[in-house]
Amino acid sequence: MSILLISILMVVVINLEHLNMTVLVWDGISLATDRQANDGSAKWESDKAWYVSDKTTGKVCIVSGVGLLDDIIKLREWYREGALPKAFPELTKKSSQLIVIHRDTGLWLYDGVPHPVHYGHNLHAFGHGKDFAYGALAMGATAKEAVDACNVYSLHCGKGVGVYNLNGETDVKEV
Repeated sequence: MSILLISILMVVVINLEHLNMTVLVWDGISLATDRQANDGSAKWESDKAWYVSDKTTGKVCIVSGVGLLDDIIKLREWYREGALPKAFPELTKKSSQLIVIHRDTGLWLYDGVPHPVHYGHNLHAFGHGKDFAYGALAMGATAKEAVDACNVYSLHCGKGVGVYNLNGETDVKEV
């Protein structure tokens, strides 16, 4: 393999690692996310959570994730179609995670497998900014305030805050 090809492959691998930089914070009431997306060299604003109808319950839930965006979209669509274990998508990066929040049961995490772990309404943070978020939550911050702190202190977070909750009919919108 030529030196040039090895160098190109190294750049591609490094850039793929940068694609999953984010922070998601759940305070038991709201999910907050930073809005920064990047491709390893440029950054832009992007939604990182969506309101989706749960096919089994018919209720609206919040769906988000950390990892590569294409994996998160695959996982979101798998969940929207009923989250059948046999239909679990092939992921580019096995560390991609799907986060689903229901009003009554709280947060559920799909961590590379079709069977979720239940976190309920307990505080939780995901992504590269999670250490900053946990520090802010420990000091009494809301999910939004914790993401604000991440946006100030983490190199991997920024471009504002998206806040999602299931407190009223105004929250009902689908992708």
